[in-house]
Amino acid sequence: MDSLAQYHSHLLGKVSQFLEMNPATPLAGPDLNVLREQIQGLEALVNGAAKQVLLSRAERKVSQYLSAAFAELPTVAPCIGADLEFSSKPPDVAIIEDRSEAVLRLPDAGSDENYLAIHIALSFALQKYLEEIDAPVPGFLAFDQISRPYYPQRGDESNIEENEEVSAMRRHLDFLFNRTAAQEGLQVLLIEHAYFGDDPRYVAATRKRWNRESEDALIPHEWPKRADSL
Repeated sequence: MDSLAQYHSHLLGKVSQFLEMNPATPLAGPDLNVLREQIQGLEALVNGAAKQVLLSRAERKVSQYLSAAFAELPTVAPCIGADLEFSSKPPDVAIIEDRSEAVLRLPDAGSDENYLAIHIALSFALQKYLEEIDAPVPGFLAFDQISRPYYPQRGDESNIEENEEVSAMRRHLDFLFNRTAAQEGLQVLLIEHAYFGDDPRYVAATRKRWNRESEDALIPHEWPKRADSL
């Protein structure tokens, strides 16, 4: 045991002397740079401050896209020319009134037309941001009866008189067609009673027409009915 202890002490002395004479000699072992990168990646996942910075950045981008889309849609006072600010916690949209810079909440929007424009603009703004960050979210939007605030009476004729409501609906349709074409991989489903037979884009995009003339319906007529149904 004495000889073994002496041998260990002698060996350690030699190693220490070698390291002192050759300080640049790399030590055997794992690549610490790889471990440092892994540590930084894990810290980023649990770093609350970093997550808040990224969340604030995402809210700013969505707000930017939201305001740009909102400016293309028909609105009435107090939303004419207004900017929109999106927040995620809690989910909300603030309306920044033009010129006065007054901050309005959603209940202050005042009309169905404004609510519709906010809803459509926010849907497209979120889809644009999700595509930008390559999020695993389907590029799909569905809208049901966007003509509800306007109720335009449209048929297949091309000589129906234009009015303010019909013109507003045309702006919505232009927005839907233009934005869908501009964003690759985005599909929009519109379920709508109003039919613009004089718009070639609308006619070409229509897949089904469920009305009395077509004798077709969302629920097929040949499906069995209950005996007590009307």
